[in-house]
Amino acid sequence: MGSILHAGNNRYLRLIPRSASHAIAVAWMAEREEDNYLNWQQAGGLHPARYLTEQISDYELPANAELGVIVRNPIERFRSMVAKHDQTLEEQLLDPRYQALPPLPFTVYFRFEDQLQACAEWLGITQALPQIDPTKPADKPELTLEQEARVREIYAVDISLWESLRT
Repeated sequence: MGSILHAGNNRYLRLIPRSASHAIAVAWMAEREEDNYLNWQQAGGLHPARYLTEQISDYELPANAELGVIVRNPIERFRSMVAKHDQTLEEQLLDPRYQALPPLPFTVYFRFEDQLQACAEWLGITQALPQIDPTKPADKPELTLEQEARVREIYAVDISLWESLRT
């Protein structure tokens, strides 16, 4: 994806796949970009972030920006990614569809597990975030100890960050 939502007041949120980017984009458009919201609803199938007007790329980020990110348990993010795409678990372990968090100057962190609404409020979204496109637990693969070790290797920096935010 690579999109950064510009919420005004020098606040930006880097949208991360399988980490509530869908819900944040839909809620933002429903409140702030009604025409884009309607276009997204009619198009069907595409990620709503593709329709956001208020977004920039990583390289356009102002130096003094408050840059937020939603951090999800990397193991769960990986399992959700595998459930949502056609590649097998083994293929994803060799070449994950989604990479680790980008090395950007994040200043604000939100935990996926319990701070999504706080993130929405930080962005200025007043409505409750919708439950969109949740992955059914039964669709997520169970990982063997070896597979989980590989995921931990791939996302080592993300796991360290996620664990630091849990305390």
